[in-house]
Amino acid sequence: MHTSFRRAYHRARPTRRMRPLRNPLAKRPAPVMLDPLDPSGQTKLPSVEAILAKQQLNETSEEPIERGSPEARHGRKYIGSISLPQPLIKGTEALIEACEDKKLIRTDALRIYESFRSTAKAEAEPVESNTKGDKKKKNNKPAKKDNNTDKTEPHALSYGPRESLAYVAGAMPSTYAAVTNVLNELNKRLSNFSPKTMLDFGTGPGTAIWAARSAFSGIESFAGVDLSEDMLNVAEHLEKALDSPRVEWTRYLAVDPNSPKTDLVVSAFTLGELPSVALQTSVVKQVWDQTGDILVLIDRGTPVGFANIARARQTILDMEAGGGAHVVAPCSHDALCPLLYSEKANPNKFWCHFSQRVQRPPYLMKTKHAKSNLEDAKYAYVVLRRGARPTTAIATASMEQQSYDWPRLVQPPIKNQGHTIMDVCAKEGEIQRMTIPKSQGKVPYRDARKAMWGDLFPHPSKNKVITRVPRAQAVPGDGHNSSS
Repeated sequence: MHTSFRRAYHRARPTRRMRPLRNPLAKRPAPVMLDPLDPSGQTKLPSVEAILAKQQLNETSEEPIERGSPEARHGRKYIGSISLPQPLIKGTEALIEACEDKKLIRTDALRIYESFRSTAKAEAEPVESNTKGDKKKKNNKPAKKDNNTDKTEPHALSYGPRESLAYVAGAMPSTYAAVTNVLNELNKRLSNFSPKTMLDFGTGPGTAIWAARSAFSGIESFAGVDLSEDMLNVAEHLEKALDSPRVEWTRYLAVDPNSPKTDLVVSAFTLGELPSVALQTSVVKQVWDQTGDILVLIDRGTPVGFANIARARQTILDMEAGGGAHVVAPCSHDALCPLLYSEKANPNKFWCHFSQRVQRPPYLMKTKHAKSNLEDAKYAYVVLRRGARPTTAIATASMEQQSYDWPRLVQPPIKNQGHTIMDVCAKEGEIQRMTIPKSQGKVPYRDARKAMWGDLFPHPSKNKVITRVPRAQAVPGDGHNSSS
């Protein structure tokens, strides 16, 4: 044998017995782990397999693990995404399919959006120039020139057949989401409220009635009032998709002092369509006269929409100044709204409104030419109830009664490292800024980290509270009730 082949042969030949390969799929015995804190060495710790099996059992159990305090869960608004009921979507799609010229739907929807934008902000009052003293003269800066010459004048549309169809296709989903959020909060916070009758004033296509069906299952009779005959025709068409108590549709509200009151009265996005404050006040008084228990008023989440709700709220509280009515939500008090009536209020920059996310149906995405299927509906609202405000000072007050005094977040919280900053509407009738640091405790800090815009927060702050907008002071003789 050649020398080179001999060397290669000896290199390749194993010099020792090779260990057989272990089967990776073979099950090994679980190692036994002893507790190092046990001096006897007899206590065995659970194996890894046992720990994993226990975790899997907890994950698959029917009862989920609830974290945070029960008070925080009670005050949470839950602004997750809302989707429209399938019968409502199918009914709307049938209306759109029956339209001969579908391009007009988007054209009319754009007109509706422009109408909403035209009434979004209130016009600022002109500031009188002060000419006393040279020092004060320096502060009189000339007003900035408005370069937007194409600004649309505030206006509201009359809803005919085309506008009614465009409203259903382009605006109803956000309206449904806002009303659903408010009614779900009402259902969760008031356990003793189970309405049997409902009135929807300014019903449009019956949006609030659809939302009430999902929030309250015990309503036996519905009534919808709207001035537009075409809107009522659309509402009747959509109602045919449901096998539920029929709705009494009418164009005018019959005022009969001898007729029974309605348990739940809703007027959603109606005040903003009225041309004057005097007419809004008249309508608010009429719907309050029809209310037997709860009145829900909702408007757009704009400075004008907030002002409409705040004035309507104060109108009813002034009418029932002797304890005949109180605010359930969103306010934690019955005093004047500080964001409208306080000396430091600036409603065009800081106003009370909230948000609710809604899933856009396919027809809404086509109407808006939108790529995203999500939309945030901004709204302002107030829920008023007949009777005096519940007492929370007694030691036996339930969590439901205590929640009347909890502050509400009027802006999204600022979650920094180690602390959370929240702007809240407090029971003192003022807007406060409170800080919840990590050192306050595990439960309050976790509740603060999970708090969302619009939630009630049950924990007081350990740090000093800053007053952002002070309490509004009633002027003698103005008729406003400043009691909290």
